[in-house]
Amino acid sequence: MSVEVLATSAAACVAAAVLEGFCAGRDVKAFFAKLRAPRYSAPLPVWYAIGVLYYATFGFVLYRVLGLAGGDRLTRGTLALVASMMIANALWNLIFFRARNLFVAFIVGSVAPIPDVALLACLLRLDTPAALALVPYLIYRVYAVWWGYALWVENRSTAEMC
Repeated sequence: MSVEVLATSAAACVAAAVLEGFCAGRDVKAFFAKLRAPRYSAPLPVWYAIGVLYYATFGFVLYRVLGLAGGDRLTRGTLALVASMMIANALWNLIFFRARNLFVAFIVGSVAPIPDVALLACLLRLDTPAALALVPYLIYRVYAVWWGYALWVENRSTAEMC
């Protein structure tokens, strides 16, 4: 595949990461430190590593899908789905880190697996390596939904921490 496809995939991931950082704001570490973490909660540096793996996965998926010949409706729809998922992932940070609303963050995080499964279905039709690359992310999503719920429960008395 071409250097242009690689550059476009990387640029999309960098843009989404910048948006994610902007949406999270500056007090990420301080806010995280205030939370009562549920059992089996990953420490903040592990969440950073998860973020790197997330962008590596989505970068690979984009690279594979953008490199497909033709621009049929399924390919365009898959790209739109990836873009919307990356934007939604970034915007979740507004709810969690800026609004500090753990309940709404949990609800949004619980709905997020729906487009994840839709993306897997599209990728199974388009590109098997991209679909397989998404599987660890889908497994992580099970943990993420549990974590969001457990975090909300652990911090319910201070759920809307200013």
